[in-house]
Amino acid sequence: MTWYIVLAAIAGGLIGYFIFYLRYQHKDTVNQLRSNLKDAAKEIEYLSNELDEFVQQNSLLKQKTTELLEKNDDLSDVVSELSKYYVHLKKAAEKTTELSKYLSTPNPNIEEKMQPFLDKAKEKVSEEKTFF
Repeated sequence: MTWYIVLAAIAGGLIGYFIFYLRYQHKDTVNQLRSNLKDAAKEIEYLSNELDEFVQQNSLLKQKTTELLEKNDDLSDVVSELSKYYVHLKKAAEKTTELSKYLSTPNPNIEEKMQPFLDKAKEKVSEEKTFF
């Protein structure tokens, strides 16, 4: 009976070694797969952090873009007002050019036309002197 126990122990040891051998036969492959899994987990963590950062940057960019579009609308209103003023200034420049053209050529009748205004100016000067 002791031989049966020894034989059973040896058989159990051989079966255990066989299971151990089958399980750890591809130990290098399993270790490589585990290291690949760890690397993939690290990369996923890095990419998720990058994704969070990009989402925050995207929301900030959307906010700034909205602000710039509003400012652009305001500036387009200002530009339209300035273009209206430019048109008026251009018309005034044309009138000024026309006026300078008339003023550059002497008019012989100008003294006759200005005489009533000169008389009024002389009267005002004489009134101011007589007041004191």
